[in-house]
Amino acid sequence: MAKLTFLGAAGCVTGSKYLVETAGPGGASKRLLLDCGLFQGTDELKQRNWSALPIDPKTIDYLVLTHAHLDHTGWLPVLVRDGYRKPIYANPATIELTEILLKDSGHLQEEETQHAVKHKWSRHAEPRALYTSEDVEPVLKLLRPMPRSGGFDVSPEFHFESYDAGHILGSSSLELTVTENGKKTVVVFSGDIGRYDQPILKDPTTPAAKQIDALLCESTYGDREHEAGDPLQLLGDIVNRVAKRGGSIVIPAFAIGRTQTFMYYLRQLENLQRIPRLPVYVDSPMAQTATELYLKYKEDHDVQFSRDEKNNGDPLNVHEFHLTRSVEESKAINDVKSPCVIISASGMVTGGRVLHHLAQRLGDARNCVILGGFQAEGTRGRALQEGAKTLNLFGQVVPVRAEIVEMGQFSAHAGKSELLRWLTGLQTPPKQVYLTHGEPAAAQSLQQAISEKFRWKACVARYLDTVEI
Repeated sequence: MAKLTFLGAAGCVTGSKYLVETAGPGGASKRLLLDCGLFQGTDELKQRNWSALPIDPKTIDYLVLTHAHLDHTGWLPVLVRDGYRKPIYANPATIELTEILLKDSGHLQEEETQHAVKHKWSRHAEPRALYTSEDVEPVLKLLRPMPRSGGFDVSPEFHFESYDAGHILGSSSLELTVTENGKKTVVVFSGDIGRYDQPILKDPTTPAAKQIDALLCESTYGDREHEAGDPLQLLGDIVNRVAKRGGSIVIPAFAIGRTQTFMYYLRQLENLQRIPRLPVYVDSPMAQTATELYLKYKEDHDVQFSRDEKNNGDPLNVHEFHLTRSVEESKAINDVKSPCVIISASGMVTGGRVLHHLAQRLGDARNCVILGGFQAEGTRGRALQEGAKTLNLFGQVVPVRAEIVEMGQFSAHAGKSELLRWLTGLQTPPKQVYLTHGEPAAAQSLQQAISEKFRWKACVARYLDTVEI
C-alpha cells in the first residue's frame, strides 16, 4: 500500500514537502517528493531548514513542483547538496521562475551573512548561509519540463494530471495516480489555490478526478475571508492621501505575483487619471525578470488581461517606472524625498532590499506601508500587521510611525469561501482530506467547515506523520 509522509507544511504555512512511497514488485519501493520548500516564520520553524530529512535524499527517485515560491522550492539546494541527483519536474514557467528565485535566495543569504558578520548583529558566533549561489547551479541542471496542463508520466508508478491553480504564473494543482501491483491510488494535491475574479491570471481549476483516495488541501486562509472592497478604489485612496501629505509608500511584495498585481492596478489608476503619476521604484531585478515572464507565458492570462495587452500594450508598465538593479541604484532611492511608491521584496519582510527601505521610512508618519498578503507567524510583516511599535532591522530598533495598511484584497491565496468553492468543484468525494499549509486555527476552522458542508472525513496534517493511502 502507498504511503504519504508530511515532511513540511503541516501545522504551519511553509516548508512544503510531501513524500509518496510505493512498494513495487518484489518489494522494491519508489519514492516521489512533491515540492521542496523552505520553512519561514518563527525561529523554531526556520531551524528545521538546518535539519536533515528523516530519509536519505539519495533514495528519492523523483521530484515534482507545484509552483515556484520559495516555501515550495527554496530547500532544493540543500536537498541536492545532500545527495539528490534525479530529475526535478515542473512546467516551463515554473522552471524559469524557480531559477530566478533560487539564484536570488542564495545571493540574499550570502549578503545577509556578510552583513551579520561585519556588523555583529547575529546571535551566532560564526553566521553562515543555509546555502549560497554556488549551491543553486546543480539544482538548475536537474530541472526537467512537464506539461502546463494534461497528463504526464513520471514513471510507470506515478502519473500526473496538471490543473491551473491561479495562484502565480505556472502554479498547479496536481492529481497523482499511483500504480502498484495493478492497484491504482489517486492523491490530489491542491498546491496553493489562487483567487477567483482577479486580474492577470485565470481562475483556479478544480481537478476532475473520478476517484480520490486522499486530498491534500491548503488552508492558509481557512478561518477567514479577505477584506471586502474594490482594490482599485482602495489603492487609489491610499496613493492620494499619502501623496497629499508628502509621504512615500513602501510595498513589501513578492517579486512573483504580488508585484505584478500592484503594477497592474497602479497602471489602471493612472490610465483613469485617478492618481497623480508618481515615480514607482521596483527595487528588485528579479521582479523585472518575473514580469517579463508574466508577459511571455500568455496561456495563463485571463480574458481581460489579454484584451488590455491587445488594446493598450503592456498593462504592467506604469508611466514613471524605475527599475533598480544594482545596490547603488537601490541606495539612491533613499535620496528621494518627494512622494513615490517603492515596491520591493520580500512580501513578509523576512529579508531582501525592502528591509533597507523600511529602515529609512518607517519612522516618518507621512509615509505608508502596504501589507498586501499573508504574513506568517514570526515574520516582521506579521509584527507590523499586529501593531508593533518598533521593528528590529539590522540589529537596530526602528520606531514604527508610518501608517500601516493591510490590503487582503491583494492576497494571492483563496479565502475560506473560495477554498470551499474549489472543493465544491470536485466530481467525487475524497475518502480522506488532509489539511496542510495553514496555521492550526486556520486548518481547524476549514476542517470544521468541510465536515459540516460536505460530510467528508477531514483532519489536520501533522508534521512528520506517515499515513497509508
